[in-house]
Amino acid sequence: MGVVSAEKKKKISILEKILTIVVIMGITSILYLYTSGYRINRGEGTNIDLSKTGMVSAKSIPDGASVYLDGKLVTATDDTLSGIKPGKHKLTIEKKGFVPWSKEIEIYEALVTDITAVLVSQSPRLEPLTNTGAKYPELSPSQNKIAYFSEGSEKPGIWVTNLSGGIGLFRNTSELAVQDTKFVKYSQGLSIEWSPDETQLLVQTSKGIFYIVDLATHTATTIANPENIRQRWEKLLIEKRKDIVEKLDAPENIKKLALSPRVLWAPDDKKFLYTVQNGETLEYRIYNFERPIPVGEKIENTAFITNVADPQPDISWYSDSFHLILVEGNVEQDKRGIISLIRIDGTNKVEIYNNTLMYPKAFAVPSGDKILILTSFKSGEQTDIYTVGIR
Repeated sequence: MGVVSAEKKKKISILEKILTIVVIMGITSILYLYTSGYRINRGEGTNIDLSKTGMVSAKSIPDGASVYLDGKLVTATDDTLSGIKPGKHKLTIEKKGFVPWSKEIEIYEALVTDITAVLVSQSPRLEPLTNTGAKYPELSPSQNKIAYFSEGSEKPGIWVTNLSGGIGLFRNTSELAVQDTKFVKYSQGLSIEWSPDETQLLVQTSKGIFYIVDLATHTATTIANPENIRQRWEKLLIEKRKDIVEKLDAPENIKKLALSPRVLWAPDDKKFLYTVQNGETLEYRIYNFERPIPVGEKIENTAFITNVADPQPDISWYSDSFHLILVEGNVEQDKRGIISLIRIDGTNKVEIYNNTLMYPKAFAVPSGDKILILTSFKSGEQTDIYTVGIR
């Protein structure tokens, strides 16, 4: 009897091992199918359908917003939604005090569609960055600095403010690039242009004379032919971009277009804006060099279309390289303009500012939480740079 009992125990042990292996394999298979996007859906009657689904990674800036999928509240940012039927869905992201964000998105089988909603405050805050006067501000190529003329300070001349990190009226992030002299009033200049390496400024004074300002030595040198300087800087910029473009997987005509001085490159050096005229309309398009292209994004997008006969907006890139900042209206004539933020695919155009504007340009700071504008709150008074806090 003892021998038989031992054999039974041995069989039971083998059976237990087999069952354990089967259970583990079953659980592993279920987890694999789940993480691959498969979901069990009960059809009509007793039919069970094992279908493949997709996912959405929903983020927002700022975070902590409510996420609605096809009108139903499903979660809060930042979170990943799984088990979504492939196809088009409406995604809405809302946060109290901010303009609602909404977009029709495409869900793909077993893929995660990444969405980051940039939320804009319902009540943007205006704060002065300068209070001693500023004119003709110009953003550096890296978007980390802004140069401007200032007559009202104790040291009138050309100033440069570092935008990295915190900025504000009481944070000393400004440096005098070159000070007015008895003979040259740099502070009364008309235009500023940055060198590609951000070490020099090409400045035009009110008398039509051009100077090169060296930011390291704080000295200025008269330039007889500014066009030579522009051509040299443009050549340096093209050479830098050529190194990027030649490594990219894109058609030759797109590579050639990317090196044109008429296009506007994004801060991430992976996208550029260009225009195409179709009859009486002008299309503003974006080409995306990112490879692989993010799920849900396109290689080419049309951001917006205007009439050729109408005044064209001034455009600059927002710091995330997925949005554009538009300044619309006849600012020089009306001293007023509308500033908006629009996604590169033409969705979620949000008005940021609609009021007095003394310069037809607006710039984003590197952190993206503020937009820089030039305005004045008193008729005929000095103009200053203000930050428009969008979150």
